[in-house]
Amino acid sequence: MGLVCVCRYDRTKAPLFVEQAGVDLYSLEELSYFLYHNICLVDRHFFDERLVRWLREEAGCKELAERLERGISSGAALKDLVMAVVGASGVYFGKELSKLEERLRGLGTLKEQERLKLRADELLDNRNEWAAMEEYRRILKMHQNSQLGLGFYGAVWNNLGVCYARQFLFREAVQCFETAYEYQPDDRIREQAELAGQLAEGILPGAGKKRTDPADPQKQLLKWEREYRVRQKW
Repeated sequence: MGLVCVCRYDRTKAPLFVEQAGVDLYSLEELSYFLYHNICLVDRHFFDERLVRWLREEAGCKELAERLERGISSGAALKDLVMAVVGASGVYFGKELSKLEERLRGLGTLKEQERLKLRADELLDNRNEWAAMEEYRRILKMHQNSQLGLGFYGAVWNNLGVCYARQFLFREAVQCFETAYEYQPDDRIREQAELAGQLAEGILPGAGKKRTDPADPQKQLLKWEREYRVRQKW
């Protein structure tokens, strides 16, 4: 049996829109849940005047809004801002809060490229492929850090390929998968490159040289999408 959380705060009339995930939040509890489960999508810019105003005017959390306002103006660390919100909601306690705080500390020890990849991976998990693509490209434009290893960059190229494939940009996906394979030779990457190549040519995967029926492209697109939804990021 699942646990039930009784919300202490009223549902707001106007939501807080979180662009990173494309979701509307209607209460402090929902905001807390979002932060707890999507912490890599949040940076210090998330805690701005818009958030403070929503907490004060819509969510009725004046004390928390003032606390955040002081923290923002004094340059408080991201960890402290996140913990202030999650702790105030009453949704999480004890070990859960300790686990979140430990994770936030761990994020602070990562290299910038690693943090960006975690952010991009969460965007990809949330079906926000275009935003994820921007983060992966941002990593690839940075100076390559040899300490991260070839496998790291292979995973970035692979996941960028998944983003392209989900947008039916199969030719671009092929290039990404092939580059990923150069960094990290793996049969799974090669298979993805071959599959994307077939789709780019309009060939039905697993059907040899049989091309798709142009009379029903929408039906075929849905079939291709189902194929690529099972492709896992790295």
